[in-house]
Amino acid sequence: MIRNVWSDRNESLPALTPKKVQEAEVKLGVKLPKSYIELCSIQNGGYLEYDAFPTLVPTSWADDHVSVDHIRGVNEDGILDNQYYIDEWGLPNHIVLLCGDGHSWVALDYRETKENPPIIYVDAEYTDEIFILELASDFESLINGLFIYEDNE
Repeated sequence: MIRNVWSDRNESLPALTPKKVQEAEVKLGVKLPKSYIELCSIQNGGYLEYDAFPTLVPTSWADDHVSVDHIRGVNEDGILDNQYYIDEWGLPNHIVLLCGDGHSWVALDYRETKENPPIIYVDAEYTDEIFILELASDFESLINGLFIYEDNE
């Protein structure tokens, strides 16, 4: 069973249906991870209580983590508008954007697979070339690794 990481500050969102999952998989040309579908079945996108994921290298976000403050659901304002942001920011194709804003994103990485993708952090402005860092081997590992970031400064 997937860890429920949703914040209680979310608005009510349309429930995820098997039909919507099928439509998304056809549109995106991928098989969505079961753990992502399970999480979105609890709530179909929104803000997270656990809002950060640790990294071993610095990113444009922080020296030791990236922000994962929301997960985009399976809807038109979520992963179904994926290609718009890929085109807008010059991001690699064959990724599904889960969380982000502008130049930096957390994504499912389908560049070398159609199922069970690893999770990557992508930043279009951190270095001269697009910066890509693998965060987790799969979606469930991402969710299990999330923690609540507290700024001690």
